[in-house]
Amino acid sequence: MKKDKKLKGISRIDSKSTHGWYVRIYGIKSVFACKLFSDRLYGGKQAALKNAIKYRDHNQMVADLQITRAGNGTRGRSTPFKHNKTGVAGVHKSYNRKKNGYVYHYYRATWFENGKSCSKEFIITKNRPEEVAFKMAVALRKEKERTLYHLDDSSES
Repeated sequence: MKKDKKLKGISRIDSKSTHGWYVRIYGIKSVFACKLFSDRLYGGKQAALKNAIKYRDHNQMVADLQITRAGNGTRGRSTPFKHNKTGVAGVHKSYNRKKNGYVYHYYRATWFENGKSCSKEFIITKNRPEEVAFKMAVALRKEKERTLYHLDDSSES
């Protein structure tokens, strides 16, 4: 049986005591919104369906906006993970070992853009001390938050 695209996310429930349309909208990781539109409360089967479609369309738009802002499902975090030692979400310190055994340390700023994870390294050198590399990584991360997530300065901490 082919499902009607007009009824995507909408199911009919006809049981002993319940008759209506059940709407379920999925968000990033779980159900974003759900509601039952009872035939009795909405004045019949067709009126309940009409209201269910209207509810589904509005809430799907809101859920899609939330997903779009999140990129691939995880919007840029405003708080760092508990193992983040820099104290700034999206900025961490790391190191890399080259084939010749040379180890270089850097700060990396990360963010999501167009559904993909992006990052930029700020290598710690004689000319760029650790404090400067850290400040550059933080500045880039804050700029990406402002431009990609449409945050204003008042929402930052």
